[in-house]
Amino acid sequence: MRKFFSRFAAAVVQAAPIGSLLALILFYIAVLSAELLRAEISVQVWLAALVALHVFSLAVMTLYIFAAGTHKYDSDIVGSSFVGFSKKCRSFDRALELHFNHRVTASLDEFKLLAEEQSDRMTTDEKAIVSFYTGRCYEQLGFYPNALICYERAAEQGFRNCILPFLTARCTGANGDAEQAVALYEKVLGDSDSPFRNHVYVDIGRMYLDRNEPSEALSWFNKGIENRHSLPEAYGGAAIAQLMLGDLEESDRLYRAALVSHIKDPNGFTEYYKRILSSVMLKKDTQTALKWMNNEKN
Repeated sequence: MRKFFSRFAAAVVQAAPIGSLLALILFYIAVLSAELLRAEISVQVWLAALVALHVFSLAVMTLYIFAAGTHKYDSDIVGSSFVGFSKKCRSFDRALELHFNHRVTASLDEFKLLAEEQSDRMTTDEKAIVSFYTGRCYEQLGFYPNALICYERAAEQGFRNCILPFLTARCTGANGDAEQAVALYEKVLGDSDSPFRNHVYVDIGRMYLDRNEPSEALSWFNKGIENRHSLPEAYGGAAIAQLMLGDLEESDRLYRAALVSHIKDPNGFTEYYKRILSSVMLKKDTQTALKWMNNEKN
């Protein structure tokens, strides 16, 4: 309830100058129309009309701004920030639109420009949101050190959405600090309210796959399977790990379980699985050939 009235009050404040200007324009149109029609209207009526137009305009603009407070993207993250028609709000909306249309580089440029040009006009919450999305852009572009710096800055500025600890852990792992990443992931697991808890085991498993440590990766994917956390992705990750470890039969079983469980992007997963399988088979053939050549020499 407090948040509702806070948003409504903010909408009233932002609507005041625009609503007053609109009322004045409507009043001038009314006066001009009366002159053209040669209508005789008393001063009291004109004053009443001015007040009525002012109240009407303020009400319309307040409701419009209040309704616009629900952002098209990530309304749970942006909340009541960047609501209105100011330059900073337009710049933010443009940057976010680019971000969700997968124009990440252009989005990053817009967020950086917003931070540089509108810093004095932004609230602390708005600065934190811009830092977060700047970090998100860097992460999607693969610049993990830059992303981590932005995420840490967002936390310092008061960004409190539960997605931040999860993404910070992911970037920490991508930067090569697996031990610190696991510690951060465990904090996410410890937060019973975090909707990202179900993704932790799979995320850690993927981190170890990227580090070419399939045994460690498999242990985390198995935890995901046991706890039924992101089960299709856990099956898929375990299939890849078993493949890298050379257990083709178990890998095939897990691969099929992932498809049956409706893993995300099954075509992409199948292509990736076959690519790893080809690499493993080539390695096996090479090892077999080398072993045969050594036996021949002996």
